[in-house]
Amino acid sequence: MSETPLGPNDIPQLYECLKTALSQDQHRQKQAEGTLEGLENRHGFTSCLAEIIGSKALDHGARWLAIIHFKNSISRHWRLRAGQGGITDEEKQHLRQKLGALIDQEDAQFAVQIAVCFAKVARQDFPKLWPSLFEDLTGHMQNGGSLASRRVYLVLHHVLKELATKRLATDQKNFAQVREKLYDPYFHQWLQDTQELLEKLPHGLEAPEQSLALSLTFERWLLLLKGLQRLLLFGFPSDAKSLESIPAIGQVAPAYVQSLQALHTVRERHVSQPGRKHSQLAAMLDRAVLKLAKCLTGLVAMHPWSMLHGGAFQLALDFACGQIVSHPPSSKPFEAFLMRCILYIHGVIKSPAYKGNMSSSFQVNLAARTQAATLKKLAAEAKTVLDSFWGTGRRQMLCLALIDEFLPLTARDLQQWGDCPESFHHEADVGSWEDHLRSCAETLFASLLEDDREGVAPVIVDLLKAKSEACPPGSAASQQGQRIGHIPATVLAKEAVYNALGVGAYDLHDYIDFKQWLQTALLQDMADTSAEAKPLRRRAAMLLGQWAVKLPATERPAAYRSLITLMAEGDAAVHLAAVNSLRELIEDWYFEEGPFMEFAAPALHLLAGLLNDSTELETQLQVFNLFNLIIERLADDVKPYASGILQLLPAVWQQAEGQSLLRIQVLIALQRLLNALGPDSPSSYGVLQPLLQHCTSPNQPDELNLLEDGLQLWLIALRNAPAQQPWLLDLFPNVCANMEKSTEHIVACSAIMQSCILLGGAEFLSAHSTALVDMICKLLGNVKERGMLLLLPVMALMLCALPEHMPAVMQPALQRLLHILLTDQESTQVTGGASGVFARLLLQSSGAFLNTLRQAEQSFAGQVPNIGQTTAHSGEQMLLAVTDLWLDKFDCVASPHARKLHALALCTLLTVPSGGILHRLESIVGHITSVWFEVEGNDGPGTLLYGHDYYQSPQQDSSDPALAASEDADGETTRRAMLQERDIVVHLKLSQYLKEKLAACQATHGQAFDAVFSQLPPNVAVQLRGALGEDR
Repeated sequence: MSETPLGPNDIPQLYECLKTALSQDQHRQKQAEGTLEGLENRHGFTSCLAEIIGSKALDHGARWLAIIHFKNSISRHWRLRAGQGGITDEEKQHLRQKLGALIDQEDAQFAVQIAVCFAKVARQDFPKLWPSLFEDLTGHMQNGGSLASRRVYLVLHHVLKELATKRLATDQKNFAQVREKLYDPYFHQWLQDTQELLEKLPHGLEAPEQSLALSLTFERWLLLLKGLQRLLLFGFPSDAKSLESIPAIGQVAPAYVQSLQALHTVRERHVSQPGRKHSQLAAMLDRAVLKLAKCLTGLVAMHPWSMLHGGAFQLALDFACGQIVSHPPSSKPFEAFLMRCILYIHGVIKSPAYKGNMSSSFQVNLAARTQAATLKKLAAEAKTVLDSFWGTGRRQMLCLALIDEFLPLTARDLQQWGDCPESFHHEADVGSWEDHLRSCAETLFASLLEDDREGVAPVIVDLLKAKSEACPPGSAASQQGQRIGHIPATVLAKEAVYNALGVGAYDLHDYIDFKQWLQTALLQDMADTSAEAKPLRRRAAMLLGQWAVKLPATERPAAYRSLITLMAEGDAAVHLAAVNSLRELIEDWYFEEGPFMEFAAPALHLLAGLLNDSTELETQLQVFNLFNLIIERLADDVKPYASGILQLLPAVWQQAEGQSLLRIQVLIALQRLLNALGPDSPSSYGVLQPLLQHCTSPNQPDELNLLEDGLQLWLIALRNAPAQQPWLLDLFPNVCANMEKSTEHIVACSAIMQSCILLGGAEFLSAHSTALVDMICKLLGNVKERGMLLLLPVMALMLCALPEHMPAVMQPALQRLLHILLTDQESTQVTGGASGVFARLLLQSSGAFLNTLRQAEQSFAGQVPNIGQTTAHSGEQMLLAVTDLWLDKFDCVASPHARKLHALALCTLLTVPSGGILHRLESIVGHITSVWFEVEGNDGPGTLLYGHDYYQSPQQDSSDPALAASEDADGETTRRAMLQERDIVVHLKLSQYLKEKLAACQATHGQAFDAVFSQLPPNVAVQLRGALGEDR
């Protein structure tokens, strides 16, 4: 903050600035806002704002703007030290006192902002710098009037809310101390207010205009309830871990349940009265009932054992079940409250503690065995209580109530369906299941069925028979009786049972003969084209997907036919249900391409039509997901449809501008199609080229979302290309540009580099080798181990692809890599891989290898230990340093091809006229003979086949199906095989090559060689004679 502080004399100017900031004149307004922004960084600014807020005679708008700046200033500057732009300790002390004077705001919005400011300060300063916080607030409550008292409860609410979110152990301990101070006064005041509300609410609801005092009491009651709940949830350690009941829960929980029952009764009486008045008091009553139900659910989750032993467990469970089973029929049921009741029951059923789940119910410590025994005992007690509660057939009654009352489509649902079928279909996927009454009911039903499959499943099967008899297949249009939105109630009841059977499919597999059900009901329901049968058509289609694992192979064609027929229906909710179920059938483990082939063409045709007709993103994504899945599953069999698919994709791409998720689906479709086309992939280049140019460009606006899939598509195109394609290679500068910006996509880019080298060969390297080497130089040593292991095969491949010219071009990268090796900057695995690059260089051109070392010795003098410190022959020190490192890391090389390469390179090293190399003959021969034994010493010529694994990157993440499939593409497989045929490593025989190079070494060194050779250890000599064939 600025050194010049603001003081009392600056308050008038600041006040005028705040008023000007509210001016209608935009020029003056912007000037004032700029001035305020500058003043914010000066000491005293926050205190001046506090004075303006406290002056109630000033302009209301200016005071409101002041309080917003006041809150923001506290948020931004309170935590910082004074020297870092924070508020000074002296000003903080003043502001803590000033906050108390600002409590009694008449305006409710002002009061909320002041309470928030209190909470922000308390989070930072309590208890170290503001230990008297709660005593100060209590004093304001006792010494002030009724307004101050109400505002103190609001402040306490926000302070407790803020402090409860601090999860460090010391913070939790501090909050436990707060709970000790506040629990008793909070609970007793809440009980008093509860009694007053229950006495006065019935009359107050009838005459809300005369019940202002009661509304104020209700407001305090709600604040007390929220605070009390936080004290209980966060002021005690969870008894699910401590396994010790909390007495306070035993006090509060019964009071919660009794209050909930009483307030709910008051509400029901009020709602049932004709001509009732909607009032603030009635709205607060709704909030109270919801909050109490939520509190009980929270207590079961946080303190399950205290709830079980607190005297309210069964009472609350009985009340919640009663609301579900016997809630009064109403055109507008209290859905939010019913959802709370369902969530409470679900919380009890799924509680890990009541199931005796040790992994999540207690903390393992030294007394773990004792805790496990205690938990087992408690879980047995909970099971006894729950079995007694459910044992009277209540679980079955609850399931039937859920199906009969909550799962059927309502008139409102049918209206929404009619107004917008797409939105109706997608609504179930929006938000959490806890946000919708039907989703809550479905989840609770599934939990009840899972909890007691043997008891509930037969009841559901009987219900299915009853509803099916009441509404046989094909009779929807002729059903008599009540209709809801032109749909017979019997149809909706049957649809609800179908919904339940879909939700509980997994647990009902052993109770329903799905084949018989499919033949006698589901297929016929799907074939009923009457308007009245539409809900059944849709639900029957969904059931095929939910029961896919039970669909016999003999019935799959009929299922495909029915679903494809529904995909042609004009109603979006129906055809989207068919799309989703068809996707489930095709994704199923037992899917076979043969039976589906006759349906592939109509399915793709219909899906293309749906893509063209819909503008809803979620619909397009679901349709395209199935579209791509069919392409993937059919693989090569999709070729007959490739032309039509390629005609569709450009239009979808254009329509999806700004919708990256849909464009990604287009890229995925092309990836899979290219793999299917294989050598015929050039037929797609008309569509592919503009898309690749757009997606791989580092400057395209949607780079963040499209680049990864664009790079994968490019890689797949390169791998499948049957011959050199100039435009595919001309995109290479995009790799360099993207790697310049970030190494996030180094896996894909390194694979693209290799594929470009394989496809383009000498022409590609002539055009792009300089840029490629420059990029590699920038990356070497600046990426993690995985990145280094991806770059090294690229360097090796360059040397192998163009051995005559690449050593000179690659000198900068080779020098950089050599420096990294000798300074020991990388892991053993990287060092072993990097040694392989120099082994390749030495084997293919010993002159280039030695020249590289001579250049390095000149440039590394003084940078690498022991280099440039003697007058040895040029390159001698570097040669020996590299040789020692090489020999030390030789056994880190695991690949058979790479080990043979290293061994052949060591053979070549013997011909270098260096006494130092001769003195290392024992180690060199030892490594060579060990590899000889692996590849030739087993008397089985040809048993070890050398693949081209050395030219491939380390195992890449091929979790993407299209990318994994492209690894075996004919085009790149052929090119790698051709490179392998030219590889000297494959054709040289190690024993013969060793014999030749030993002879050359002897000719070079003469008697010195004989002397060293004669001193070889016996075991090494035996191995060497075996390799040379002298012992046979």
